[in-house]
Amino acid sequence: MKNKAPIHLLLRFSDSLLKEGDTIDEHNQVIQREGVVWFGKMGSTVSQSRIDILNEQVREDIPTFVYLVKGNRKKSTVYRARLAVASKTIPKGESQLVPPYYFSLDIPKYVNFWVKLTEIVPIDFSELKKLRVGSSVLPIHETISKSSSGHFFLREDKNLY
Repeated sequence: MKNKAPIHLLLRFSDSLLKEGDTIDEHNQVIQREGVVWFGKMGSTVSQSRIDILNEQVREDIPTFVYLVKGNRKKSTVYRARLAVASKTIPKGESQLVPPYYFSLDIPKYVNFWVKLTEIVPIDFSELKKLRVGSSVLPIHETISKSSSGHFFLREDKNLY
């Protein structure tokens, strides 16, 4: 697998469920306390074959990132997170790695895909321009603005180097 360009994941998210607070801040508080955090994605799930590819990259020490995009299609805030593991469920005994608001709002029953992250840092949207959505020939900003999908698989765009 080391010879192939790695795939990365882009997830859209919203702060709309939180009356107070910030989704990223809530997750970063868990990272500061525990070293990792589970980030849950509601809506459509990710195929097991894609989960396996992401996890294999992590096992092979290939830097694998999750790009978290908040906001509308014209103005977005972007974060880059380092992936530790991707899963359809959270392993037993790891609920302390989930921000408390998930449980107070009963969110886990709506989550079909989880990523365990070791860091979440803000980045400029321009950094995404080095990547391409695997299923699109359009630049990433166009693909994101024209699609309502909650997640995308990304590859480094070799034509931009």
